Amino acid sequence: MFNLLISKKYSNLEFIYSLYSLVEASFFYWLIGIYLDAKFRSFVKIFYILTILLWVILTFVRFNFEPVNMSVGQLFDPFYEISIAFMAGFVLLQMVEKEDSVSDKPMFWIFLGIFFYCFSTFFIATFLNTDLSEKLWFLHNIFNITTYGFYTVGLWKYYKLQKLNPIEKGI
Repeated sequence: MFNLLISKKYSNLEFIYSLYSLVEASFFYWLIGIYLDAKFRSFVKIFYILTILLWVILTFVRFNFEPVNMSVGQLFDPFYEISIAFMAGFVLLQMVEKEDSVSDKPMFWIFLGIFFYCFSTFFIATFLNTDLSEKLWFLHNIFNITTYGFYTVGLWKYYKLQKLNPIEKGI
């Protein structure tokens, strides 16, 4: 891996971006794995392992073979984003089926944000490094702002819940 960092075949920024994508995907898989029913957790683990393998393979190919003209993100981001969007949608479906009202649940808003972000940016990610992506990039900004709105509502609801039910601290 150290050889990748000193190689002249790619930019350090591209490697850092692809590493960030892997960390983001890992966090989303972890969070989804916590909230899914136990019978579906193995499905999440399989996709997580496939995601890591895909990232390693794409990183190796991209940074060791000169003719590859695509960035790791162009191939990796759409894969993990559509996978996470599907799983987050599944978590949302489970929440709606189990609860009468989900709008007061903080994690509903967090998963709605994850679903919205991954589903909407999947389309932008498929056009990375093209002229069309530059023309559509403003949509990515709108998707981010909307996602942060969902996260804010979820965190605000969590804050309100904690205020109503404070955690007892031991002395």
